[in-house]
Amino acid sequence: MSAKRKTLSGYKACRRCKLVVPEDAKQCPNCGSEEFAPRWRGMIAVIDPAKSCIAKRLGIEKSGIYALEIVEE
Repeated sequence: MSAKRKTLSGYKACRRCKLVVPEDAKQCPNCGSEEFAPRWRGMIAVIDPAKSCIAKRLGIEKSGIYALEIVEE
């Protein structure tokens, strides 16, 4: 098994809120940031943040798919 992990190709994660967006996005629709990380690990899909204890713990207030970790290069 390879120790090298791959991210979902064609997507990047916002450095501020960790929302996963397509590679061609210029601005994060969640927080407005223009800083993205091409490498990230893990993801969580949040459907109803008001009812999700995980979303509350991670500070997620809007529905979407979020990276669990930004990989710094």
